[in-house]
Amino acid sequence: MNYFFLYQTLKAQFSSGAATHSPDGSAFGFYTHEFHSRSQSPFSGGITSPFDVELTNSTENNNFTYPIFHPVKDKQSDGCIILLHGLNERSWEKYLPWGYQLANYTRKTVILFPIAYHMNRSPKSWCDPRQMTSFVKERQLIVPEVRNLSVANVALSERLSRHPERFLLSGYQAANDLLDLVASIKAGEHRFIQKDAQVDFFAYSIGSFLSQILFMANGDKELANSRLFIFCGGSVFEHWQGVSKFIMDSRAFERLHEYYNNRTDFNNTEVSDVINHTALGQSFVDMLSTKNLKKRGAVYYSALKDRITTVVLKNDTVAIAGKVKQTLKGMRVDEWDLNYNYSHIMPFPLLSNKLVTQVNDAFDKLMLRASLLFTT
Repeated sequence: MNYFFLYQTLKAQFSSGAATHSPDGSAFGFYTHEFHSRSQSPFSGGITSPFDVELTNSTENNNFTYPIFHPVKDKQSDGCIILLHGLNERSWEKYLPWGYQLANYTRKTVILFPIAYHMNRSPKSWCDPRQMTSFVKERQLIVPEVRNLSVANVALSERLSRHPERFLLSGYQAANDLLDLVASIKAGEHRFIQKDAQVDFFAYSIGSFLSQILFMANGDKELANSRLFIFCGGSVFEHWQGVSKFIMDSRAFERLHEYYNNRTDFNNTEVSDVINHTALGQSFVDMLSTKNLKKRGAVYYSALKDRITTVVLKNDTVAIAGKVKQTLKGMRVDEWDLNYNYSHIMPFPLLSNKLVTQVNDAFDKLMLRASLLFTT
């Protein structure tokens, strides 16, 4: 499969809202599905910037649609894969070939689910360079020493710098949304998926962090039979390197680590309530550091090691391969070094030169590796 051609084809169909068909012409459904979040983000800080949408208008975050690839014409599939994206992502375009090929290889329905305040759950202005330019200039004046600030990350950087508690609270909402989604599928309430279907996860980058917390908190309950494929992720919070023009600037990264690393108490009531009174909150604390994780280690690894597979990239500077192996010691972690220039943000660059074959091969290798977990 030509990755560049697949990307361009799916992007055009996604943008137009047309039904998606595979490049060989066979029927292959692309749909969107409505979702209404019952787990409102409890953040209640005062308005401090134009990015405090929780306090002005949360309609986009709480009522939204998600894309679906459905490969089984005119009938429900007997399983589904929920695909989770990376931090500060505002477009599904990168993931369209991923979702398509997973559905194609596994014949399962693939759901591309947005994390709270990401993708179409966030204002369109946040990914508009013209509208974000003035905020970049203002932030540079206030924090002149800031590194890796850009029009792409200024919204998230401002939000996390001012209120780092959002990292947990937004993740908590997303986790509860995912549990609600799983419950609705199991109850037979999803039009494309059979009742009591197998529900698995393909998680990339920060989506893997969210998934690990979900599996630690609910791996013996709602997700008792679920499997998780991790790509470019898997380490504890203290080992993530999130400073990037595409993720967050250096000041936001520093604030997050100041707030969460080596903390036993939190000065925000909502954060304290989640951490002290929910299984998801406790699992979040466990995933903050290697020290914390060791307390959970034996039970965590023995219960989940046969249901989690991880692929990391040797030159990834965000999810460091060695740190992922340290976190997932005892689990299956494959380290790959692709034979072309790649990055955490763009593991499969859009090329039309002589390296296109290498990109095609790497993409197919990853999708086949994930599909093997989901079909055996």
